Amino acid sequence: MLPDGRYSVWFRTAEADGVGLVEIADQRLIGRDTVIEYSGSFIQNGNRFTAKVSTRRHAPGQPSILGIDELDFEFAGTSSRITAACSGRILQMPDVPLEVVLLRVDG
Repeated sequence: MLPDGRYSVWFRTAEADGVGLVEIADQRLIGRDTVIEYSGSFIQNGNRFTAKVSTRRHAPGQPSILGIDELDFEFAGTSSRITAACSGRILQMPDVPLEVVLLRVDG
């Protein structure tokens, strides 16, 4: 089970990848990278979890990794106390597979 805390996050599709930081607390997830911020919710059941996350631009700069700033993601995976690995989909791009890895950076 993922405890509340800060995590580095790595997003990967066949076309692109990116990194950012997220904070998990009280079944909520918020975070950002240099130009995009993320917010959403997740549900844990033992070491399994599901999450729904939306993105939006918070700063000018380079294009987002998929070329669209506002996206909605659904993903599911397994976790330990310091890492999580999951796969999912982008609702606006349903044919684009998504992989996400989280690694705890505090505590």
